[in-house]
Amino acid sequence: MKQNLPLELRIRSLHESTWIGYGRAIEIRNTLEQLLVHPAKHRMPNLAIIGETNNGKTMLLKNFLRRHAPNPDPTIDIVSLPVLMIQTPPDPDETRLYGALLERLQAYGSPREPADAKLRRLQKILQDLQTKMIMLDEFQHALAGTPIRQRKFLNGLKYLGNELEIPIVVSGTPDGLNALQTDQQIANRFEPVFLPKWRKGEEFLRLLASIEKVLGLAYPSGLASDNMAAKILDESEGTIGEVMRLIRLLAEQAIRSGIERITFDAIRDSNLKKIGWRKPSTRTRYPG
Repeated sequence: MKQNLPLELRIRSLHESTWIGYGRAIEIRNTLEQLLVHPAKHRMPNLAIIGETNNGKTMLLKNFLRRHAPNPDPTIDIVSLPVLMIQTPPDPDETRLYGALLERLQAYGSPREPADAKLRRLQKILQDLQTKMIMLDEFQHALAGTPIRQRKFLNGLKYLGNELEIPIVVSGTPDGLNALQTDQQIANRFEPVFLPKWRKGEEFLRLLASIEKVLGLAYPSGLASDNMAAKILDESEGTIGEVMRLIRLLAEQAIRSGIERITFDAIRDSNLKKIGWRKPSTRTRYPG
């Protein structure tokens, strides 16, 4: 049990990234699973996962990536990499795209290597590794370049998917969807799916109950009670990343104080100020 661990080890464990498998995220992950086994064809289906900042997109991609990690057995003759994931490079074009993918594969080349040479190397490596999907996180970075560079980047992405006959998955804020829509032909190739902000309801209560189970506190906190849930939703402003951050801060205080549960008093404004919590929308304001 986590309560038997040394104090600082419990705190460290509390703040480690944790996958919470709630309904919408599992639905999207199931869609990714279907894409992974989709029969190869010239125009593969692609996916765009869209959500606000800090609303679980990267955690979803990383969870899927872990489920399809390379087999670590050193006796296996053929090494495969089913899924390749990178962060969309800043100021992207096709050269930066291919370079970022090669760097993730630790297949470094000359800084002066032209884009077509990088592409040929990348195609050969991914075919040898039997890669079945490419995922690009933080896709809103695609808007950072000039319109010409954006077009080259998107065309490079489309060409790579066509040549390898594998699906491409992108993930980003609503600006990421705008990046795709700068080219209607490319936009038509990506089906958008959304991770909306949380709202009051049974699904949010189930989320809080699931989070409470992984905190490792000795006593129940009742996070899914109406009053607690309403306050947590209001303070987090509806994103799962902020929900997790707030609850972890409260759980750490509960552990250090020896109370071993999150009480309603703990989420009153006076205590939230004490633990250094501010609503996301107020963090850029001068606290005068």
